[in-house]
Amino acid sequence: MKKKIFIIGMGLILICSLTACENWFDISAKSELKSEDLLSNEQGFRDALMGCYGAMKSESLYGAQLTMTYMDVLGQYYSTASASLNVFEYANNYNYTNQKEEDRKDAIWKKLYNVVANTNSLLEQIDGKKSVFPVHEYELIKGEAQGLRAFLHFDLLRLFAFAPSMNGGLQKAAIPYVDKFTNTTFAQLTVEAVLSRIVEDLKAARELLKDVDPYGPDHARYNLKGLTGVWKGREYRMNYYAVTALLARVCLYRNLGDDREQAFRLAKEVIDSHLFPLITSADVGGTDKNGFVQENIFALESKELYDNVVKRYFYAANTSSSYLATTRKQMEKVFPATLDMDYRRLWWIEATGSYHILSKYNSSKRVPLLKVSEMYLIAAETAANITEGAKFFNMLQYRRGLPDEEITEENLHDKILAEYAKEFIGEGQLFYAYKRLRNSVTPINQMAVTAPEKVYVLPLPVTNTYFKNDSYEK
Repeated sequence: MKKKIFIIGMGLILICSLTACENWFDISAKSELKSEDLLSNEQGFRDALMGCYGAMKSESLYGAQLTMTYMDVLGQYYSTASASLNVFEYANNYNYTNQKEEDRKDAIWKKLYNVVANTNSLLEQIDGKKSVFPVHEYELIKGEAQGLRAFLHFDLLRLFAFAPSMNGGLQKAAIPYVDKFTNTTFAQLTVEAVLSRIVEDLKAARELLKDVDPYGPDHARYNLKGLTGVWKGREYRMNYYAVTALLARVCLYRNLGDDREQAFRLAKEVIDSHLFPLITSADVGGTDKNGFVQENIFALESKELYDNVVKRYFYAANTSSSYLATTRKQMEKVFPATLDMDYRRLWWIEATGSYHILSKYNSSKRVPLLKVSEMYLIAAETAANITEGAKFFNMLQYRRGLPDEEITEENLHDKILAEYAKEFIGEGQLFYAYKRLRNSVTPINQMAVTAPEKVYVLPLPVTNTYFKNDSYEK
């Protein structure tokens, strides 16, 4: 039986006027227009692309749920999430069948595919409107949209499907790869097939962006601080190096053929650009440095992050059911007391009474989605030999205020997972790291998992406007 999933194409696209937005990332949907009306000139394509970012930064996606709240609850960071009546109580126990958790994951599925639909509308019309663009802007916007489509599908895959490293994972039924703006059915592909489509999109995006993106291989010929208009803010958007970093992440996850060699080459390309330098001791503590923002390759900015998210979930005086904090004992599983000089512990964690809370976003308004530190960890894991890998690992250690670690073939994955727990707190990546490397236990607490798919694979939606049981093809 070949299963098909019904994806409802969107006849409307969320947009906002450029003049109504203070910058490319501070986006609010001001109105709706039919896609054919919106995408009639270069301004319309810019607005449509901004609408994608605006939807992604919402609290229901990367502004909270897919980074610092829900995904980090699944990563077992927060002791308070286990409390009765906490809004994440069932998620903390991986009880995905609870009605609240059904609603939560179904909403994530729907909203991610909504953004995919917007990228598809843009991509389907852009080739026919190539003449409306100033020089190189066509390649820039098309490459960026294609990279976003791949990014969104990859997170859908990591949430709702087996990891390739799980038993028979590559051949398990996964999700549809939606690449058309239409009311139609899309076949449910295998994990391997979805990953192949993601790689295709990313390679195409790299080619489009390679020669035109100021944050690309020719960056030295641009005045990066003087960019304006659609070119401004590319250091945080889906730029050439963000596409490259994402492709490195995908190759590492897939781990087929020469994927590890490719992951190393791609990660090193990002590192060697020197556009996203690791912080130094002199950088720590400056304005907006809590998030170490200079290391961000791709990030979303939200001016409402502190008021709408930090105060709700990570506020010291919070006693509500949404409070997310951890005990000192639990935090020391992530940041051992013997490593109290770690810059991340000093600047991202705040002790308050008997709890420790995330303070990473107290001053930074940017939520990282790809960082150069991940490229160092990918290089450490995929280097040709352990000696070379240790150099990348220990460079990251040094830039975090820590001494070198002894890295061996036997302890490499332990060290990588321990570093992911520190490095990506508040970013939602630890759950995926354990899913890939050690799905026989839960993150941080290392509790045995007898059926990894019950913990690490979210059930597909059953009642959702994007998924209809009666559309299955038998």
